[in-house]
Amino acid sequence: MFGNTLSARRLRRRVMVYVGAAVLLLYSLVPVVWMVGTSLQKETALRLRPLSLLPNAQTFTWGNYAFILTGHVPTDVGASIQAKYVLSGTFILPGILNSIVIGIAVTIINVVLGLPAAHVFSRYRFWGDRKVLLGLLATTLMPAIAIVVPMFILFRSVGLLDTKEGLVAVYAATTLPLTIWLLKAYFDNVPVEYEEAARMDGCGYLRSLIRVAAPLVRPGLVAVAVLAFMTAYGEFVFASVLTATLASRTETVVIANIAGALSASRGLIAASTVVCFVPPIVLAIVFRKQIMAGLTTGLHL
Repeated sequence: MFGNTLSARRLRRRVMVYVGAAVLLLYSLVPVVWMVGTSLQKETALRLRPLSLLPNAQTFTWGNYAFILTGHVPTDVGASIQAKYVLSGTFILPGILNSIVIGIAVTIINVVLGLPAAHVFSRYRFWGDRKVLLGLLATTLMPAIAIVVPMFILFRSVGLLDTKEGLVAVYAATTLPLTIWLLKAYFDNVPVEYEEAARMDGCGYLRSLIRVAAPLVRPGLVAVAVLAFMTAYGEFVFASVLTATLASRTETVVIANIAGALSASRGLIAASTVVCFVPPIVLAIVFRKQIMAGLTTGLHL
């Protein structure tokens, strides 16, 4: 009798877990499916009510994606929206390219500076090391809206407004603390004897770091690189305030500007968002194991 009751409880718990996971999955996927379905429908179909979640044979079109990639304006929209298409087409791909370039630069800075900094915090003890680590962690908790105005004033005074270099500097400063924390946790789990043996064989500090320590924390290095890229690629607050022209505007600001227009095409907005999702989704799929390992590694001082 007791065994049957225990089995029933386990079964109920398992069912509750599966139901909860299904609800969360549905909650996460419905907006994505709606966005993809919207991007594949004609503009006339998007103005009908009730709105269809997925396109059918009469409403399906590749026009939005064809316009983004080739500049060919769909013919099934009104003149005002056609004009908006032509205007938007000069911003979408350059904005995506700006985001990719900025994200790659921020990733390189995080790896080059974060690797030795995390190694030092992990292997050496000095006065105030824990306070410095806590200070780094505190900077990650500061909301961007609280410092964007001071950053605007500072960048205006040094001539970094509306430049990709300015955004790279801001994003590197905001992502580097988390990079150091995650890499330090990886170094803490690697025995120091490997590096000591390399130094006994004549390796200096830099050589032992690059040839011995770095390969041992490769999963964490890949994880922080991907996280840094994604953070820089999708940031909006700093990009919207510190940029003004296509020379540095990122895809998040471009899509927001397109969506804010009165005659904006809903299909174009959705298609632009889907295209912008491709790089981070590819990175997340390719490096999913390293990302999960980086997020689940125990952080400690």
